[in-house]
Amino acid sequence: MMQRWSSWLLEPWRTRALWLSVAVNLFCGALIAGHVLHERENGPGIDGAMERLSQDLTPDDANRFRLVMAAERPWFDQSRRQLNAAREELARSIAQEPWNEPVVRVRMVAFQARWLETSSRFGDGLVLALSTLSADGRAHVATATLRGPR
Repeated sequence: MMQRWSSWLLEPWRTRALWLSVAVNLFCGALIAGHVLHERENGPGIDGAMERLSQDLTPDDANRFRLVMAAERPWFDQSRRQLNAAREELARSIAQEPWNEPVVRVRMVAFQARWLETSSRFGDGLVLALSTLSADGRAHVATATLRGPR
């Protein structure tokens, strides 16, 4: 029986197929795990953050909060598109052959500037929305902020 198993493993095409299958399964498993961990760490994006921050508000506060954030949404989306474009440019420059460190550094600075702009736009919209809330509503948002993503 052992000889039969070892002879099966020694057949070149079966051995290659076995190792290829193992490699593909490991790659797919890592890809899925990475996606799940990324989603868990980053949460569901701006929509999820807005829902989390507004979930404990009174209906009046929640409506005012959502109206302001909805009005600011085009600015968030524009900033996010620009951030994604800067990220793509950075990724292309990192993968470029031959390696060109000065270009990577320039693209890194551009990406960081877009990141800061996107964060600032979101912060400005959030402050504007918070200014429409009651004191109790701001206290609920503060608690949700401290609690963080679930």
